[in-house]
Amino acid sequence: MKPLYLTLSAFGPYAGRTELDFSRFGGSGLFLIGGDTGAGKTALFDAITFALYGETTGENRKTTMLRSDFAAPEAETFVELTFTHRGRKYLVRRWPEQQRAAKRGSGIVKSPPRAELIREPEEPVSGAVAVTAAVVKLLGIDAKQFAQVSMLAQNDFTRLLNAPSADRAAILRQIFDTADHQRLGQAAVQHAREADEACRRLDDVLLMHVGSLLTAGADEETTARIQEVQDSRDPFTAASAVELAKRLLEFDEAIENRQNQVMADLDEKIARGDAGVKMAEERAARRRQLAGLVDEEARTAEVQRQTEAQQAELQTRSETLKQTIAETEAARAALGQTDTEQVRLEHHMELAENLTASCENLLKNLTAADQAAETAAARQQEYVKSQAALDEAEARYTALQRQLNANRAGLLAQQLQPGQPCPVCGSTEHPCPAQLPGDHVTEQELEEREKELTAQRRDTAACSRTAGDAAARAAELRATLTRDAASFFARRAGRYTGKPAEELSPEELRAALEEQKASLAEGLKGLRARHEEYKRQSDKAKALANQLDNLNNQLKGLEKQAFVAARKAANAKAGHAAAAARVQQMQETVPTREEGDTLTKLQQALAHLRADRAAATTARDAAVHRLHTNRAALDGMEKTLRALSAAREKRAMWDNLSKTINGNLAGKVKLPFEQYVQAFYFDGVVEAANLRFTRMTDGQYRLLRRKSEALAGKTALDLDVFDAYTGKTRPVGSLSGGESFMAALCLALGISDTIQQNAGGVTIETLFIDEGFGSLDADSLEKAVDTLAGLAGGDKLIGVISHVEALQSRLTRQIRVAKTRAGSKAEIVLE
Repeated sequence: MKPLYLTLSAFGPYAGRTELDFSRFGGSGLFLIGGDTGAGKTALFDAITFALYGETTGENRKTTMLRSDFAAPEAETFVELTFTHRGRKYLVRRWPEQQRAAKRGSGIVKSPPRAELIREPEEPVSGAVAVTAAVVKLLGIDAKQFAQVSMLAQNDFTRLLNAPSADRAAILRQIFDTADHQRLGQAAVQHAREADEACRRLDDVLLMHVGSLLTAGADEETTARIQEVQDSRDPFTAASAVELAKRLLEFDEAIENRQNQVMADLDEKIARGDAGVKMAEERAARRRQLAGLVDEEARTAEVQRQTEAQQAELQTRSETLKQTIAETEAARAALGQTDTEQVRLEHHMELAENLTASCENLLKNLTAADQAAETAAARQQEYVKSQAALDEAEARYTALQRQLNANRAGLLAQQLQPGQPCPVCGSTEHPCPAQLPGDHVTEQELEEREKELTAQRRDTAACSRTAGDAAARAAELRATLTRDAASFFARRAGRYTGKPAEELSPEELRAALEEQKASLAEGLKGLRARHEEYKRQSDKAKALANQLDNLNNQLKGLEKQAFVAARKAANAKAGHAAAAARVQQMQETVPTREEGDTLTKLQQALAHLRADRAAATTARDAAVHRLHTNRAALDGMEKTLRALSAAREKRAMWDNLSKTINGNLAGKVKLPFEQYVQAFYFDGVVEAANLRFTRMTDGQYRLLRRKSEALAGKTALDLDVFDAYTGKTRPVGSLSGGESFMAALCLALGISDTIQQNAGGVTIETLFIDEGFGSLDADSLEKAVDTLAGLAGGDKLIGVISHVEALQSRLTRQIRVAKTRAGSKAEIVLE
């Protein structure tokens, strides 16, 4: 994979849109990615990795943190990469999950991750997961492998160069993914431990079954031998308990059979005893039944007596109640019917009350009509006064107007100016102007009098309307009062004999109404007194009616009780007769009385038999319990012994396998399987590193993995260096700073080559090397650059990420990264 064109938008430290045309480098050779620390040099490789796989190379750089903090709210974060692979061109675009300002309206929107891959002439691929899968299939490596073989971080490989074997094993585990081999060893240890625990559990189960054996029914020798095995708590001697358990079963089976025969004999005797006791109990029960029937006959006789007495009492109470009902009906009839007269009086009272209310209302309306007449007269007087004032004002205004007309020549003469034409005759000479009298009237005075006259006219018109309205109101109230009074006098008919209402003066009308009001009050008083008397009689009649209803209800209740009492008396009489008949019948069938202790003797003998059978049952059940317990223990021992045999074979197998994988076999090299695999990979890495390290040091140095039959896992990955100038081998930590960098660089390139081979021959066409050149002197730096240039050849593009100034003059093809307050910027420079 070779990048052709890289576009970043709001990505990492790059706030705006950054475009880099890698095709200007010609597709091969070295180029420098230079700039200050923290400017964003490594972020360019992160952008390429993210575009391809949706991941970054840094452990602390998550994809949700890729949006630039310098970006504008509306800017969209994405990476677009155009690259070639095996002669074909591809375009991949990828957007991380991000939050940005909404394009429409206000607010913040959250966008999910997206991606697309253009691969003409094939169909494009869309979706973050689908594009990642397509890139993995296309390049043949995943994101982790791509970072390992395409980005050589010198600090990491310098640490690998100088690390002890234990730390180097952890580094190689991550690089070559040998964790599965480590987990294989751990799994073997775990399985061996689990197999040993399984054997221990089965040993405990076997001892538990041996300890559960019951020896109560065995002879002393068998009991002693079993006790000895139980006390030893040795699972290997527990197998002898199987034959002893079988002997215990034989003893208890014999006990069970013997006790079963004893129980059968006792069951036969108990059955005969039960029959005798049952017959004796039946005879005793019949005698107890006869005694009960005698008691029942006496009780039914008493019940018959009580029910007959109750029936007689109810009959007496019923007769007394009927007499009371007759007397109450007579008292109610003597009151007669008062409801009709009471209703008639209530109707007359209602009419009198309505007439009284009408009379009082007429008196109120009469007062209102008188007040309206007085108001109308007052308003009429006000109108007369206002009209007189208006007439006087109009006369004054007319006189002033005539006087003003007479004085107009004098007023005009006051405005004449010498040499100015007269407004009347037009002459510029004014020999005899008109004279103005001392009491003359002006236009302003006439206008003020006209305003006063207009105001007076408005006031007079208002008084006229008010007086007219008051007169109309008084006439209306008087007409309504006369009409209502005529209607009232008509309703009074024979009670009023005066003149018609329309012929009465207000004083006469008031006197007539007061007289009718007094007459109505007197009549209403008499009606109310009569109504109250009739109401008292009506209430008394209702009380007697309610009392009569209660008495009738009581009579019905007594009649029901009498009926029930008669039925109970009949039933009690019949019950007494039946009880007497049963007593007589039972007396005829009960046998003569036996001796009192016969039943007791039978019951005592039966109890002894049952006690013997219970003892036999207990002995049999104890034998059966031991049989079940010992049979279960025997089955458990046999099953556990079979399982224990298989478990011990499995434990031996896993123990041997665990020691083999983890390098713990006695008499063998103590090298775990994972470090054996790591040593194999590391040998390949060292061999590939020496192809460049020997050339860079002019044949002086060669890296060697320490090998010895006495080595253990703790030193199997130790690294030495052979010095051809001295002919001696010494630890790699003795190299100088520049030599260590060159060794680490070669080691990193060797790891890249090894990973490519293990990935199925994947070709890496672009390589990034991150920092580390600052420790080299000028000659070593020149050799390192020459080595990298030779590595690039004619088809590989190698980018060196560094801030070393010497490299800037040595590598003229550069990507310069500058850090600003508004974010980083990058550009391609060819010198």
